[in-house]
Amino acid sequence: MKLILAGLIACGCAAAQQAMPAATEPHHHTVYEDSRVRILALEVEPHASTLRHRHDSNYVTVLLGTARSTLDFLRAEAAHTDRNDSGSPMREVVVELVQRQTGARNVCAEILAGEYLHCHEPGAEWLGANLQVQFETDSMHFGVLQIAPNASVAIPPADVPPLLIALDAAETETLTRANGAAVAPVPRRAVKNGDVLRWTADQVSEIHNAGKSSARFLVLEFGGAGE
Repeated sequence: MKLILAGLIACGCAAAQQAMPAATEPHHHTVYEDSRVRILALEVEPHASTLRHRHDSNYVTVLLGTARSTLDFLRAEAAHTDRNDSGSPMREVVVELVQRQTGARNVCAEILAGEYLHCHEPGAEWLGANLQVQFETDSMHFGVLQIAPNASVAIPPADVPPLLIALDAAETETLTRANGAAVAPVPRRAVKNGDVLRWTADQVSEIHNAGKSSARFLVLEFGGAGE
């Protein structure tokens, strides 16, 4: 009996160790990575599940293509699976915080359950934009930018430009030119849900929403010392 029990324990331990990093799990696809964050696109078919996997750092998730704008902040955790019990595909963005973050706190949404809100306006560089900061750490800000139909928003220049992730923005496009370049027609790039948008510090960019409903983007702003 002891030998059988030991064998079962050994098998259980082996199964737990088989959990793979989320970045290598077949339903997760890395779409962007730098020294601060790793962004994964997750898609699970109806009534299906991911394989057993783990996240080795804290992470933020948000659904794609829905009216839900609230983020979920999750601590690095033991192995798990994600299951989709609905009748339509589940699409989600997962932002792994590769660089350790401190001072996590709610801003204008209750991301950390039971903790107070510390709501404040975004920086003056976003003046006129409908950006709600929902959550922040000592060196990052997470917000949701909404762009009204037939409207445009200029992306403020920064030494470390923000990352934008298209959540519900199928009829938007970006226009980008070099800072200081003469105003002239510039190439337009169509945006689809799940796209990660980032520009260099010497570029001037704007996003135009040609659709009939508001477009939504997850905005990640970075503080601290460079890349």
